[in-house]
Amino acid sequence: MPHAHTHRCKPLTPLILLLTLATNHSATTLAQMPTVNTPETPDNTTTPPAFSLKELPPLPDAEGFAGSFAGISETHLLVIGGANFPDKKPWDGGTKVWSDRVYALPLSIPRSIRHGHTPTHPALLMNRTPWKLAGRWTTPCGYGVSVTHHNEVLCVGGSNATQHHNSVIAVRYHNSTLTFRQLPDLPNPLANHHGTRVGNLLFISGGQTTPNSAPAESATWTLDLTQPEQGWNRLPDCPGPPRILATAATNGNDFRIIGGASLKPGPDGKPIRTWLNDAWRWSPDNGWQQLPDLPAPRVATPSPAPNLLQSIILLGGDDGSQANSDPRSHRGFPNTTLSLSLNPPHHTAWDTTTPFTPAVVTTPTVAVDDFWIIPSGEIRPGIRSPKVWLLHPTTTHTQP
Repeated sequence: MPHAHTHRCKPLTPLILLLTLATNHSATTLAQMPTVNTPETPDNTTTPPAFSLKELPPLPDAEGFAGSFAGISETHLLVIGGANFPDKKPWDGGTKVWSDRVYALPLSIPRSIRHGHTPTHPALLMNRTPWKLAGRWTTPCGYGVSVTHHNEVLCVGGSNATQHHNSVIAVRYHNSTLTFRQLPDLPNPLANHHGTRVGNLLFISGGQTTPNSAPAESATWTLDLTQPEQGWNRLPDCPGPPRILATAATNGNDFRIIGGASLKPGPDGKPIRTWLNDAWRWSPDNGWQQLPDLPAPRVATPSPAPNLLQSIILLGGDDGSQANSDPRSHRGFPNTTLSLSLNPPHHTAWDTTTPFTPAVVTTPTVAVDDFWIIPSGEIRPGIRSPKVWLLHPTTTHTQP
């Protein structure tokens, strides 16, 4: 599929990419990046990590949202945009509505709850929501990728009711005021893509350029956030099928793609999905390598996948088993949690660990200290939840 704005984008092999970065001391290579959110543990770990879930104050919206952007700006968690069905459900003729609202929650609240303390925020003491409507985003939007970087939430691509977007916008919340900063546009409009930040490199992969485009995009792009004016660089394509709604992950030094759905044109012009259970890893030393397959397909799990105690945690996800069922009788998405060790001797298969009882899909995750926040999300087709969850480790690995 042709890519727009090719004059700004430089297809590179992993070797050329590293050589290019190595000759520019201001650039950031993966080898220079500190590992993030992956505490060191011995190489002989064998037990999948367990975790606990705690509820945070829900979003102040009765429906909640799917496809929001989320991240940390200074002292607040921001949840931006997304979409829901506020009037009628889709099977009753309801229309999906995209949001431009930006909600802010003081980080002191999840930090208190994480450590078992009762938050003392004045709004809670008055039995009111501590979430604040911080303002409005530049346009109603959702189903993009969001990452936190230097006290800003970077919102990458996304869609609304009429089109997919190529904009990359950094959102900051300071002194109760929202500000927006434009970064280089994506090479193409994208929604339903996947990505994460690895050190100072922003990775974006897959997705669709229009609501009905099929197959999905095959490209994986990086943007060096220390010198964004250099534009987007294209990595070699992942050997697996091009996909949407995959889960991104990292060990702090690589980029991983897990599951998702491939697309082909249907007879009515709408894409037909194939649920995927493969997983891939890109590193500067080895390029693309295939990881162990998932025991079952997983689509739209909260992304990026949390790292807990040297394992990647895949939280629930849509396994496709009810894809053709009446949405009114949908039983909800699976709550099975899978983990894959990041220690080479033990990453040969996915293990099952603590069930993810919220079982939400199509929502981001946000890392804070040693815990992760999962805001809102979809619990059944057309139905969202305003609940916000905090996930933290409860056990360490055992050693033989």
